[in-house]
Amino acid sequence: MLTIQELFNLKTDILKSSKVKLVRHKDGRKEYKDVLKNRNELLEYQKEQKNDVFKGADYIVSFIGQESAKSLFFGVFKVNGVKTKNTKLYYDIEEVNICDEFKDRVIIDWGNNTRAWYQWYDKQEKQILEILPKGYLGEFPGLTNFVLDFYELKRLIKNPDANRDWKNNLSSINGIYMILDKKTGNQYIGSAYGNNGIWQRWEQYANTMHGGNKKLIELCNNTNDYQKNFQYTILQSLPSNLTSKEVVKIENLYKEKFGTRAHGLNEN
Repeated sequence: MLTIQELFNLKTDILKSSKVKLVRHKDGRKEYKDVLKNRNELLEYQKEQKNDVFKGADYIVSFIGQESAKSLFFGVFKVNGVKTKNTKLYYDIEEVNICDEFKDRVIIDWGNNTRAWYQWYDKQEKQILEILPKGYLGEFPGLTNFVLDFYELKRLIKNPDANRDWKNNLSSINGIYMILDKKTGNQYIGSAYGNNGIWQRWEQYANTMHGGNKKLIELCNNTNDYQKNFQYTILQSLPSNLTSKEVVKIENLYKEKFGTRAHGLNEN
């Protein structure tokens, strides 16, 4: 079975000739799970450490821990230095363009000792379990069994071939959906009907951030990168033979139930 070292060494000599550590980020805390969803936040998180864990390393190869010992490749980083501030260490870490084609795609077996979250690259061979299609979001869990943040939605829409089950299911149904502003708790209720159902409506959100909704436009225009606070979910799937008038009637009922006109993000 191919190892991560063998794969990467086929692509570049840099890691083979440098001092490199493998790093696996995994934590059960809710706040940490939120960090894992945002690449920029994880990059910053990685720079701050209590102990000198990256000592002696020229590069680190980072993974995100999944169930059991599975670990998803996150990126390669050059360690330029470290400084101490308020008893903590802050590393000057720079992401480098090494094996970028495998980011978020290669899953390895970290091995039995998952508590050893940093290890030397040349000391611990890691077997590759799977190489996912580019842009793959995961198995489709069912129409009402998921939530997506904005960047997950964008990744989904951008890679329809890698996520055929998602596209087929979301394109085949009309429905009522909710956008949650995680920062404020405010909600937006919307509906999708017609050709390509939920998929075509959510495609507009992925491309514009706001989908043309007035209050969402205001939020995005007033604060840079505000769309990172948006979370998308389906409240109810609807038969494709319903008229637009019937779908809107159900949409309005949900607006009443959740109070999203008076206390949320719906204008009408």
